[in-house]
Amino acid sequence: MSVNVRPGEPFEEFYRRFKRAIEASGILREYRRKQRFTPAHEERRDKIRAAARKLQRARAKFRRD
Repeated sequence: MSVNVRPGEPFEEFYRRFKRAIEASGILREYRRKQRFTPAHEERRDKIRAAARKLQRARAKFRRD
């Protein structure tokens, strides 16, 4: 990932573009996630819970429509 400085661009604007690019690429999210070791059973449990939340949201949206 790279962000090039535009000619005459102020540092604040460049920094803002850089932060946005980092956020969009998911580099920081991945870094923070890897800071703490999570055992496989916790990852599976979290994945199952996330799927259940997603299904619950989809059902609630379907009922509203």
